[in-house]
Amino acid sequence: MVYKLAVGALFKNEGHVMKEWIEHYLFHGVEHFYLIDDGSTDFGVAILKPYVDRGLVTLFTSDCDYYLGRQRDLYNRFVLPRLKETEWLLMCDLDEFVWSPAYVDLRVPLGAAAHIGQIQIEHTLFGSAGLAENPPSVVGAYVMRARESPTRSPGLRKYFVNSRFSITSLNVHHASFERLEDEKNHFILDETCFQLNHYCCQSREFWWLVKCHRGDVNNWRVRTMADFDEVDQNDVEDCGLKMQNGPVIDGLRE
Repeated sequence: MVYKLAVGALFKNEGHVMKEWIEHYLFHGVEHFYLIDDGSTDFGVAILKPYVDRGLVTLFTSDCDYYLGRQRDLYNRFVLPRLKETEWLLMCDLDEFVWSPAYVDLRVPLGAAAHIGQIQIEHTLFGSAGLAENPPSVVGAYVMRARESPTRSPGLRKYFVNSRFSITSLNVHHASFERLEDEKNHFILDETCFQLNHYCCQSREFWWLVKCHRGDVNNWRVRTMADFDEVDQNDVEDCGLKMQNGPVIDGLRE
């Protein structure tokens, strides 16, 4: 194996958060990224170029039609064949920031979980904090979240997968195992050591210009501003990741 921890993701027109997302995961111990560009027309790929040149990012390009189940198939086409290059793989989106309140380096708690095949994390939903336009830092600006943490309504999970086990599919919210016994018995749900900050709605500008126009990765679901209002939950101030990510946020200002 080449890496202790890598991240896989698919993206489209998320250049505004690309640098912060990459730097966040580098700060937290990620050693490599497997990223799939799903037809971006913004500046995101240009932001990735220095990371590609440094060997930190393996970049793929998707050119297939849209259909239900497409995101899973793209994960399995591009990322699954690389799974054995890393001990642990985190599958998530670019509006999802996984961290640990107990450890800055995610490899530390993962190092004690070699017997676990999959760790699923329920998201904590963060709102717009009343911002209409995109701020310089997503983590630094969006500090208001849903009252419930983890947020189970609407619920969402992402996952770490352990490549020591035989994995047959990288799905959107979980991995499938060759041995059903492994999938059932070597599995942790909502491990409190990890938190998933989900900056789903961000600003009204982001929602309208990106999420309402780019289409859904699977079947071109059209989002509306009514959908924004549903996930724009700003009940409790939570600066935990903002405080831990101080060096990352400061670096964005340089």
